[in-house]
Amino acid sequence: MTRAGVQTGVQPAPKGPIRVLFVSHDTAMFGAQRTLLTLIAAIDRNAISPILVVPHDGPLGYAAAELDIPVFVRKQVPWVDVLDGSFRGNRLRHLYRFLRTLHTRCRALEELIADHGVELVYTNTVTGIEGAIAALRTRKPHVWHIHECILSNGDFMPLLPYRLLCAAVGFLSRSIIFCSRTAARDYPALSGKASIVHNGLPGSPLRNRRAARSGAERELGIEVGSKIVAVVGALNPYKDHLTFLAAVERVARRVEKAIFLIVGPGSELCTQTIRRRIADLGLDSQVRLLGWRDDIQDLLAAIDVLVISSRQESFGLTAIEALAMETPVVATRCGGPEEVLEDGVTGLLVPVKDPLALAEAIERLLLDPKLARRLGESGRNHVSEHFGADRYVHGVQRIILDTAASKGKS
Repeated sequence: MTRAGVQTGVQPAPKGPIRVLFVSHDTAMFGAQRTLLTLIAAIDRNAISPILVVPHDGPLGYAAAELDIPVFVRKQVPWVDVLDGSFRGNRLRHLYRFLRTLHTRCRALEELIADHGVELVYTNTVTGIEGAIAALRTRKPHVWHIHECILSNGDFMPLLPYRLLCAAVGFLSRSIIFCSRTAARDYPALSGKASIVHNGLPGSPLRNRRAARSGAERELGIEVGSKIVAVVGALNPYKDHLTFLAAVERVARRVEKAIFLIVGPGSELCTQTIRRRIADLGLDSQVRLLGWRDDIQDLLAAIDVLVISSRQESFGLTAIEALAMETPVVATRCGGPEEVLEDGVTGLLVPVKDPLALAEAIERLLLDPKLARRLGESGRNHVSEHFGADRYVHGVQRIILDTAASKGKS
């Protein structure tokens, strides 16, 4: 086994648990990949024996290998643009690239299916189709777990027309899982095969918020007694950091010693756009771009407010993570967060693209510590009850087992 957990030898098919091939379009630890890791880490090995396929070495593969899960690297080419705009203006060129090696890519997965006695294939996001085609060609049932909204999110662009993409997903899948009602509404044609299982994460012990704050202040050079507000996630257009910055301009004028953190990786284009907007608003001393961090839970425990300013979210995993640390959340009514937060009870919800409303909600929490503490505490209880890993894993596992046992064809 290499560091990525890649295995080259053929292993006999298990006699007891069904062997499931989990196909991930990426190995970076964003929301879909993190929930996939939660699933395969906690899945009942007496019922399901997982194998993971990733397109290249990276954190997801390394973490799975440490769990003694076989990991294989096989090339994939997306059929849905993953937010970098690369398909725009070049759709035909990308379609040609996609089709040119499609047979070879699918054939590589078919060989894994045959060599390792795979009985079901599970594709983790809508952005890749190789696993679904390989399942069809080897007559194995296929489960498609969709985390992305395409119809209501202009930042995602499929190579194929939307209706044709939905038809392909439905034809190639025996069962379809959506991470939220919001995501399911984007694919009404697939409702006959659809189930909704809200994402979940393992329960985290409550951090010492005072210690986490002191550590963040020392590391980032933040003055003691400052108010810290953060937005966490990839720097992509649909996250709408520009509306966040417009709100920040107002909050910075009204709340003393307020510091704002933008946490997450992004393309050079998005990063530079955000940097220019920070400079134009005169916020260079108050807004910090931190890039991606591995200590997200500690950071979420250290801040006063987490903000989700997105135009659209299929779920909103960072809201769960923040509330697990008793950190209050302000989110736009962008879909997924509305299924996680109850306005005024477990968080605050504001309209999309409304910097004034966003600023007022942030100020409200910064200036009313009792309200912030109440929302954080009730939010943690709500997350523990409704968005724990056990509930999530049980829901997905049940669908996998029911699908494997069904006699119908996709």
